Order: sequence, then C-alpha cells, then structure tokens
Amino acid sequence: MKGISTFLLIFVFVAGYSQVTNEGKPFSWGFTQKSRIDKIIMPVFDIAKLREEDKINDADKKKAWRYGYEFLVDNNINNSGKWTVLPNGDRVWRIRYYSKGAKTLNFLFSDYYMPEGAKVYLYNDERTDLLGAYDAAQNNERRELGTWLVSGDDIWIEYYEPAAVKGLGKLEIFKIVHGYRSVATMKKSPDDDLNASGDCNYDVDCDMGNINSYKDINKKAVGLIIVNNSSFCTGTLINTTSSDGTPYLLTANHCAEGKNVSNWAFRFNWISPNPVCAENTNSTTNAPNYYQTVSGAELKAKSAASDFCLLKLTSQLPEAWDLVWAGWSRSTTPPSSAFGIHHPSGDIMKASKDNNAPSINNSDGLFMWVVNDWEMGVTESGSSGSALFDNNGRIIGQLYGGESGCNGTSDNGGYDIYGRFDISWNGGGTSATRLKDWLDPENTNALTINYRSSTDAPQKDIKFSVYPNPSSGIVTIDSPKVCDFALFNMVGQLIAHGQLVPGNNNIDISGLAEGVYPLVITESSGHTIEFKVAKY
Repeated sequence: MKGISTFLLIFVFVAGYSQVTNEGKPFSWGFTQKSRIDKIIMPVFDIAKLREEDKINDADKKKAWRYGYEFLVDNNINNSGKWTVLPNGDRVWRIRYYSKGAKTLNFLFSDYYMPEGAKVYLYNDERTDLLGAYDAAQNNERRELGTWLVSGDDIWIEYYEPAAVKGLGKLEIFKIVHGYRSVATMKKSPDDDLNASGDCNYDVDCDMGNINSYKDINKKAVGLIIVNNSSFCTGTLINTTSSDGTPYLLTANHCAEGKNVSNWAFRFNWISPNPVCAENTNSTTNAPNYYQTVSGAELKAKSAASDFCLLKLTSQLPEAWDLVWAGWSRSTTPPSSAFGIHHPSGDIMKASKDNNAPSINNSDGLFMWVVNDWEMGVTESGSSGSALFDNNGRIIGQLYGGESGCNGTSDNGGYDIYGRFDISWNGGGTSATRLKDWLDPENTNALTINYRSSTDAPQKDIKFSVYPNPSSGIVTIDSPKVCDFALFNMVGQLIAHGQLVPGNNNIDISGLAEGVYPLVITESSGHTIEFKVAKY
C-alpha cells in the first residue's frame, strides 16, 4: 500500500443543483462565541476481527470492498443534540459524534426531509473538512439519505431551519459508519482511499496506447459508489437509444444483492492530475472546487446470471460536471481487445488493458466474458461492477470476480470475469431482470449505441445529415439513432434499403444514373424524414 498525499480543500460558491454543493458555510461558523456540545461517544468494537475478515474478503471480487464499521443509533432533532434560536426566529440544531481512531465518518439519515431554505452540513471539529449543503433538492420518496465521507473521528452535523418553515424539517440519524480503512488525513481528500490499491495499477490518465481516446471519453462515465453505507463498488453511466441523459448507471448485481440502493452515494470524476503508471509512487489528487457527489438511486433491473444491476440515480447530474453516458454493444462476438476503468479498493480512478480478445465462459448458470491476463493494470475488490469496454469503447459487461492482482509493480497473471452485456439485454425476460426495456425504450433493437456527453442535446433534437450531396459515389448519412432508410428512383421504385446505426453510414450510388433520388428515413416512432440525393 502506498503512502498518503495531501492537498488543501478549497470551499467555493457554486450553482445549486441536487448534488451536494459545498455552497457557503454552516451558520454556526459565524457565531461570535464557539459554543461546545458534548460528544456522543461511540463504543469500541473489535477492529482486529474486521481486519482478519478483510484479508479474506478482499481476495474475493464478488464482494464489495468494506472500509467501515456500522453503528446503529436513534438520534433526531427532537430527542438529541442542541438547538440555538437566533434573534430573527431562525434556528440551528447541532449534534456531535466521536468514534476514536476513525479515519472518516459517514451517516445514514433514516428520515430526511428538508423544507425550502433548510440545510444540513457535516464537518470535523477542526473545520478542515466540510460536506454540504444537503437541502430540499435531496428530498426523496423514501425519505432516506446516505452521506459521503467526512475526514476525522470527531464530526458535527448541523441543521439550519428558517423561521418560516419552523418544525417542518425532519432529520433522523440511523447509522454511523466508522471508516477504519480510509487512509485520509485532514488535509487530503477526505472521502476515498487514495493510494489504497496495489502498485501495479495504472491511473486512468496514463498513456495506454491505442485505447487512450476511448479511455479519455469513458472515464467521465465512471463513478465510485458507497454501497450499504460501508463498502465500495464501481459503476458506469450508460446511454440509451433515446440518448436523453436519463441517469442510468450499470454496476454488479452482487453489489446490490439484498441491499437498499436508495441510500447509496456516488462520486464522479475522481482522477489524478499527475498519473502514476505501475510505479511505487503516490498518486495525487486535486479535488474540483466541489465534490461531484450525489445520493440516492432506484433499482430498475438486475440478474444474477450475468451479474448486472441497473440503477437510476434520483439526483440531477449537472452539465458542469462534463459527464459521459457510455455507449454499449450487445454483440455476441468477442472483441479483438478490451479495457476497464474502475476504483480498486476505493482508490482514485484506474484503468486496465487487455490486448487480446476475451473468451466466453458459460457454466454453472453464469454467462461471462473472461479476461485471461491484463497487459496493463489489474482489478481489485472495489472494482466490482466496473464496465468492460470493447476495442470501440463500448460497454460489453461489468466485473463479477476474478484473481488478477498486483505482485509489486507487476501483475500476478490472474484472470478476471465479467457478466456479458448481451446476456443481460434479455436477462430473465422481464423489465425487472433485463436491460432491454430501460436502455431501448423506443424498441429500436439496436445492436450498438455510441456514448453521449452531458452537453449533447436529446436525440430527438439532433438532425440527420446527408453529405456530400450531390455525389458521384459514396453518400454518408450521419444518423443520431437506429432507424431505417429507403432509396427510390424518380418513378417511386425502391432501389436500396437497410438500417442506419448511430454515427456515419455509407451508401454507394456510383452505379446509379445521374439524377435525383428520394431518400426516406423512418424513425422507430414511424415518423419519416425525406431528402433528395443528387447523383452526377
């Protein structure tokens, strides 16, 4: 395990979305006198036993990477903490938790409702780490919220309630997670395990040859997930045939099995600015001006046979984050090569590359791709659920398990196993057990889809392009989606037809006589668009 790198956390004002904004500061920080509140001291637990369990569990990628120990509590704004009423009638409620030796603490609110103007912040006693504000934008039907991590073992929770909404807010703390494996310090990114993974890993921005362009795109789709409040997995935003930015995220079924996904938390774009490439050197982190984190998801579909889980995030993903929704392929043919992007052991984003085609292994009721040996990088526990991309940068599966790992700065030659996207497509035959219903809402039956960026307009707003026109030979149709085309002569006879796929499609008209030919494009809705193609 590598050492610890540091940076100064910067707080700035940013636009309010439904993510955690880090906007402003807790109201109590402006009090002229710093009032003290008695700590709620968490009991001692058997950390040695947990570490022995971790030695076994960490070798099994079919388990999420545990970083914390959970305490159950029952504290809320009515039975615990301390209120301070301000001269204008606004009020502030604060509670303070101490868990000796914790690297981080994070929390599950079992009853969370913020009226307009109310805010919740979390910060350590030294005020060197701040998370928030959580506000009305995080309200959800289940009234649950899982927070990201705050550095330290002495953490405050502060609720600000304007007088106009007095008594309307709800805040109940149900779980406290003592992060015993985070290597965070007060001056480092407080929320992850920087340099926790093995030395043979490659930071995602390392030069990895022919996959660089695809890697640079798809890294913007990858997120680190806090599952079940105390463990890490990886997920990937995934595009649909509508390409409308629906916040679907693909991960592993074993990450979600038996768990409530509504209180999961997600972080995007945690990427080292100074990549370390299979070296015994520290990766560093420059956090953005605010953490790109959201909380909450809905389970849409999952299946054990290909170990997939599809979530829909319940928070808005702002355009300013510059995210990507990755494309996918449901081809049954192994691609010529493959790569992965993930957060091993909850570490900063890494990548793995296999120069060879993955093999197919269908046994014991499982349908999997097998990466026999990575040429660059590996995966670890915590990489679970991360996408496997083909040589065209499209998702073909997600990590199930395997035995790849580090042997110093070299890999151990082990294999990894990924659930097959093409099997997940039809899954168990229902909307709750397959991807088809969610990723192809227009029933286009597309075999492949390209990525979508956060700045792209929905497909319905994207126009078809036909060029060059006139042409003496090849005409290119730039299509935003899967649809049908038909080419007619001037007397209405059909002379060519077929299916367009997203991107550039070529039609050879070199054998036609000079003239003008109607081209009709038919979308899945039945809507038609007509062009005139001129041959000279």
